[in-house]
Amino acid sequence: MAYGSLTIISLSAVATGIADSLIHASKSIKFVTKYTRLSPSKFVAENMASSLIVLLMVSAIMFCSMIGVFWHKFGVLILPENPLGLLSTAFLSAIFLYAFSAFLSFLVVVLRAPKSASFVTFIPLILSFLSYSSLWIDLKIFAYVSPFNCISALFYHYFSGKQPVTGGFFTANEKWSMDVTLTACSMIAWTITMLILVVTLLKRMRGVGIEEIRLV
Repeated sequence: MAYGSLTIISLSAVATGIADSLIHASKSIKFVTKYTRLSPSKFVAENMASSLIVLLMVSAIMFCSMIGVFWHKFGVLILPENPLGLLSTAFLSAIFLYAFSAFLSFLVVVLRAPKSASFVTFIPLILSFLSYSSLWIDLKIFAYVSPFNCISALFYHYFSGKQPVTGGFFTANEKWSMDVTLTACSMIAWTITMLILVVTLLKRMRGVGIEEIRLV
C-alpha cells in the first residue's frame, strides 16, 4: 500500500510541473497547432510521449527505492506478484496524470484565468494527498470515483497480489474489497475522457502570454 501511495504522490508532483510548463507555453502551442502541420491531436500525442518518459522514470525510481529500502532495512527481497500488471498500471497512470495536468492547464488558458494558474497547477498533488487519506477513511463507492484512489489500489493489487479495499486500511472497522476490473475500467474511462477534453480545449484556446502570468 505504501508503494502505491508514494508513487501516486511522486507522479502527481511531476504532473504539477507539466501543468505549469503547458500554461507558460500556451501561446507557442497555439501558434504551432494553427500555422503548421502539427494538429492538436498530434501535438498532444507527441507531448504526451515525451512526458511519459519522465513519468515512467519516476515510477521506476520509486519501484527500485521500495525494493532497496526493504532489502537494506529488513533483509527481505520483495518483488511484485504481477510485474506485467504493475507495468500496465504505471503506464496507464502516467497517461492519466499527463492528460489531467494538460486538461487543467488548457482550462485555465481557455477561461482566461491566469490568476488561478498557481493554484490549479498544484491540484494533481493536492488530490494525490487526499487519496492518501483512504488509508484511514473508508471511501466506499467513492473509491471507484477517484482516479487517484484507483491508481493506488491497482498498484497495491499488482504489487502484493492482494485485493484492494475501499479504505480504512489502518482501522479496525470492517473492510470492503474493491473489484479490480471495475477499478481498471474507471481508470480507463477517466483517461479517455481527459484526453478528449484536452484535444477539445486545445482547439479552442488562444494562449496566455508569459507577461500576463508574471503580472499576477
